[in-house]
Amino acid sequence: MDFLIGLLLSIVIAFMAYRKKSLDTSGFISATVVGTLLYVFGTYILFSLLIFFFISSSIFTKIKTNVEDKKGRSAVQVLANSLMALIFSIAFYITSRYEFLYIGGIAIAASTSDTWASEIGKLSKGKVFSILNFKMMDKGESGGISILGLFASFVGSFMISILFILLLSTYTTISLNDWWIVVVMTIGGLLGSILDSYLGILIQEKYIDHQGRILEKVKSRKMFKKLSGISFINNDFVNFLMTFIITLLFSLILIK
Repeated sequence: MDFLIGLLLSIVIAFMAYRKKSLDTSGFISATVVGTLLYVFGTYILFSLLIFFFISSSIFTKIKTNVEDKKGRSAVQVLANSLMALIFSIAFYITSRYEFLYIGGIAIAASTSDTWASEIGKLSKGKVFSILNFKMMDKGESGGISILGLFASFVGSFMISILFILLLSTYTTISLNDWWIVVVMTIGGLLGSILDSYLGILIQEKYIDHQGRILEKVKSRKMFKKLSGISFINNDFVNFLMTFIITLLFSLILIK
């Protein structure tokens, strides 16, 4: 029954996103599969968190400039932001240990925190600084931080944490002592966003064109001069690596 419910909900939500061009064809398929599996293994708790992340992030993406030129999320982008949550949801299903459910929530909190910081931060009218040396950077460049972006990062992580504890209270009995999860999950999400910025500035490939503009996505690497980073390490890989590291860290902290 859980499989059928998860499949139906995932198809409906993914198809609506596909119609709104928030997902491309591969993204629609992968979102349906991931959503279904997450509902089965991570219950409606992690499923709801992922839907909140996706819908809220899509809304913020749509209000950006030149959004009509933006393609929907692909399968790679979907998996980069959800694979670790899915892995820990399976671990929860097998072991029934809530620590794995918490870590799955932290993975989604980190993705939400990072995406909100990026999308909302681009709307900032203030200065953007390098998280590495605090020199001014172009708005939207990986590794850049702003006051608005940091605030959005915190709010995104906090919202996921509150939603998680509220959903958890409908799934099992909790007490006031269990609200530490909100603090830990908020911190985990925020740390994930900060880590993503460091990874973005240290290892993500960047190129420069003949006009001196910094590019993070190019159709042909041979046409542009490499500025920094490791070849083929793009934003999607950075997002996955961030969630991998942050969930590994909190596994060491929470699992005993």
